[in-house]
Amino acid sequence: MPRFGFFAIREFHIAIRDVTHLRDMISLAQAAPKSPESLEHLSTANDLIYIRFERIDGGDTISEIPAYAGIVPRVNDAVKQLDAVIAAGVPLDEKRLKEVGNELDQIVARMNDEYYKYGEEVNVDLYSAEKNLNRFNYQIAFALTVLSALAIGTAVLLIGRRETIRKLEFLAWQDATTELKNRAWMSANRDGLLERARLAGKQLRLFLIDLDHFKSVNDTFGHHVGDMLLKAVAETLQSVELPDEVAAVRLGGDEFAVIAIGDSHSADMGHRLREQLNRFADLDGHQVRIGASIGMASFPDHGSDISTLLRNADSALYVAKAEGRSGFVTYSPAILSQIDAQLGEEAAIKRALNDDEYFLVWQPQFELATGRMIGAEALVRWRDRVSGTVRLPDSFIPTAERSDLILEIDKTVLSKACAQAAHWMSISADDFVCAVNASGKSLQEDAFFLHLVEVLRRTGLPPSRLQLEITEGVFIHSRNALDTLSKIRNLGVSLALDDFGSGYSSFGYLADLDLNRLKIDRSFLNDLESSGKKQDVIRGIIALANTLGLVVMAEGVETEAQLAFLIAERCHGAQGFFMSEPIDVKVLTNQLIARRGGLKAKARSRLNLSA
Repeated sequence: MPRFGFFAIREFHIAIRDVTHLRDMISLAQAAPKSPESLEHLSTANDLIYIRFERIDGGDTISEIPAYAGIVPRVNDAVKQLDAVIAAGVPLDEKRLKEVGNELDQIVARMNDEYYKYGEEVNVDLYSAEKNLNRFNYQIAFALTVLSALAIGTAVLLIGRRETIRKLEFLAWQDATTELKNRAWMSANRDGLLERARLAGKQLRLFLIDLDHFKSVNDTFGHHVGDMLLKAVAETLQSVELPDEVAAVRLGGDEFAVIAIGDSHSADMGHRLREQLNRFADLDGHQVRIGASIGMASFPDHGSDISTLLRNADSALYVAKAEGRSGFVTYSPAILSQIDAQLGEEAAIKRALNDDEYFLVWQPQFELATGRMIGAEALVRWRDRVSGTVRLPDSFIPTAERSDLILEIDKTVLSKACAQAAHWMSISADDFVCAVNASGKSLQEDAFFLHLVEVLRRTGLPPSRLQLEITEGVFIHSRNALDTLSKIRNLGVSLALDDFGSGYSSFGYLADLDLNRLKIDRSFLNDLESSGKKQDVIRGIIALANTLGLVVMAEGVETEAQLAFLIAERCHGAQGFFMSEPIDVKVLTNQLIARRGGLKAKARSRLNLSA
């Protein structure tokens, strides 16, 4: 019996098995280089080789087998290279992985050759050296037992490897959070899907989906609810999947794609997805509105390759979000000119900010009981030097809100309004309040609150002389907005709810937020004298405000009949106010000087208070 005999064969077998396993882990890590599990499995397999080839030493190890003398240093060198790759973390260095993988391929081939050569030598030595048949039989039985155990161990290892391969393939091609196909799958299969549609003579529709206000959900309820929202979206998208025809993909973040081949089931898919995604979902006890915008491009109408379809679908998605979100838009060549116009408008707004083209007009606020001017609201206007016109907010504020330029406009308006209000302090009553509109987006940013504090400090305007006007939409944007409003109230700045009754439908915020005023939207005053229902709505709003201790202001009183109705409601206990049309700062300053101390009661019913 030679010195190593079957023990050497066992060492050969185990070493080949472990090195082959390491090679497989490198291949799977190359398929999913960004996966933490790839890193974990590669590290485990590398440690196993290190223990077998480096740490174990002694007379009966593979390092002393002559046939392996030249192989062990090569394996140890590969282990050290992988240690460096593993230490760098994810994403794994694919170039280094490929180099080490090629080296291990050569090592495994060499080990297999030596394994069979050494096995033949062992057999020859065994027959020539063995004299005692019983001892020989014992050796054979023992060897068969060892080899049987190795076979069982190998089977167990293969089962474990198959499970590992399955997990890594899942990570390579599917999104861990939603279990949808991922961007890597999209990259690997998109051209094949297009070719299948081309050969079958069918359409391929590519839908790009972007969730609305997903960041607000994370900020308001936490990332675990955000993950639940993503899973709810995934369930909707999985419901439309069909093998070889419709595939749903998570591209990353809150972006998804659906690829559909054929005409019958995909013709109205965009509208169905929009309806299913724009709904409320119960997530961890919270009623959360999902909301999604969708853009679609199809082959062959909108492009002959996937790159073109992606670009055109993205353009359609851009328009869907620009038109107010939660919409579905199909690509058309006209979209490109629309996008150019949108981008041009954004550039113009930014230029206007840099060139200080925005200015304020003022909408005086009067008390019904006395006709006394008790405040004024700042309204922004744009003196567009390119067109030579003065532009109203409706012509540029929607674009500013979509592009986040509203954040800078809000800061500009707040600064100008507070500076002017400070100038009026010497000629206005102590309770004269200047109102400024603030968008929901600004209230989500901590920078707006810090800017407000700095502006009040710089201008010297008492917080009690400033009122921020907000719309109902702010209450569905972000918890950050509500926290910001609470801090603003703690400063002593008052809050007014603008356009009441025309937006968000829940009244829960009326109890949660410390408001001072409700402003009845001007839409309720149109045709007021002939609409009994509108009169009843206004009476209801006034009654609700009185119960909550809030002041009511009716916006845009333009007729004697509207004024008479409001005065009558005041006589029934309502706190009624009205507003005239906007005037410039010089006119308002003159009015303050002329009306210092208040108007006489006989002037209270006059509409043209600026005369």
